[in-house]
Amino acid sequence: MGLFSNLFGNGGKEIDDALGKMKNLAEDIANSDGQTQQSRPASANPDPSSRPIINAVEEEGPSGDSWGPKMPAEENQYNSGISYQDYFSNIITGAFASYQISKEIPAGRKALVFTFSQAGSKKLVVEIISDRTSPYKIRKDCRAQGIPYLRFYYDHKGWWNTKSYVIRRISGALGI
Repeated sequence: MGLFSNLFGNGGKEIDDALGKMKNLAEDIANSDGQTQQSRPASANPDPSSRPIINAVEEEGPSGDSWGPKMPAEENQYNSGISYQDYFSNIITGAFASYQISKEIPAGRKALVFTFSQAGSKKLVVEIISDRTSPYKIRKDCRAQGIPYLRFYYDHKGWWNTKSYVIRRISGALGI
């Protein structure tokens, strides 16, 4: 019996089970052969913009409002019927119209970078990237300049980027 089971009886068993699964996952990662998604052949990482819209995932398990094995009913980047570029652009320009927002596509990268400004001052940088990239320059530059930074992945399995989630995270970073 685990700690939470001892404290909470059968209700704590679920917590103990979840902690055990997390421990096993961490051990699996630590014991992996070191092959990351980035080092796999390109065919193992298909271009997400060319894949069909995901309608459902068969796995069962816990879910949040914008993550988990089942697609939420709320509008998200996969059920919107538009590209991830248009999806994020529409949300950002619609929900944050009081900011001056510039959109940049970094040279040689499949990414979008939105810069939020107000009264000539940068307030936030939001980067939309693949989970197979290791982009640290923009985040590092923002940190050095004291500008808040957010990142969204457009192709991470089980991360749905619901409209409310995107708005909530950006609003929080802007302090509104």
